[in-house]
Amino acid sequence: MDPINLKNTLKQGGKVYGTMLWGIDSARLTSFLDSEYLDYAIIEAEHAPRTLYQINSMTTALRNKNITSIVRITSPNPEIAGATIDAGADGILVPYCEDIEELKLSFGRTYFNPLKGEYLKKVLDTGEFPSKKSEDYLREKSKSRLFILGVESVPAVENLENMINSVENIDGIFVGPNDLTTSMGIPDERESKEYEDILKNIIEISEKHSIPVMIHHANMKESEFSLKLGSRFVLHGSDVSLLSQKVSEDFSNLRKGIQSNNKDTGPDKPY
Repeated sequence: MDPINLKNTLKQGGKVYGTMLWGIDSARLTSFLDSEYLDYAIIEAEHAPRTLYQINSMTTALRNKNITSIVRITSPNPEIAGATIDAGADGILVPYCEDIEELKLSFGRTYFNPLKGEYLKKVLDTGEFPSKKSEDYLREKSKSRLFILGVESVPAVENLENMINSVENIDGIFVGPNDLTTSMGIPDERESKEYEDILKNIIEISEKHSIPVMIHHANMKESEFSLKLGSRFVLHGSDVSLLSQKVSEDFSNLRKGIQSNNKDTGPDKPY
């Protein structure tokens, strides 16, 4: 799905589905993804090493497959956000954000790139652009861009309403379960009532502003739980976790001598 259709689907209350690309680092491997199943993909660049050249190659390949590309950058850094947009990303996911000024500048470089410095600060603080012509030009470019805010700590949840109100638009709220539960003092206790309650709170606040929430869960049980809570920006697993699950499933069945009931199990090529 292209970025404009993806944004429109979410604005109309619909759902979109995607995964995270953690291990894939080339256009050749990205070409195996299918837009029949994936509306978007998040390129992991916070915990996985990525060059801007790799990001450009991968975002181009995703665009050719009609899959929206969103890059999770290393930190709420406006310079990195701007450079990543220049490298071809359709959207930016700013991780672990708590500071409103960092949020505003990262949003500005995502939506209004190449504007920067004093002019960008004036736009963010007052809404005043250098000219009407500049405003029309920048807003036309931003129609197909996405800005995702990473809410991954208790302070971020407590300040979520203020962060949402600090910029003119947020296209999605990202929740990282590991960081969030660690901040809560219950690392990886994703079946706890405390975790469920804080997710409900995040979704309630976000949806009040018509902002969809993506929760990065890695297995079907937890992703179905996300949907049940009201997540609409569905983020399921990663290339690494899905490959691991498929390898475990297939080779477990082969070793046990279990025959597949499926007549067609996928592509006939082994690569």
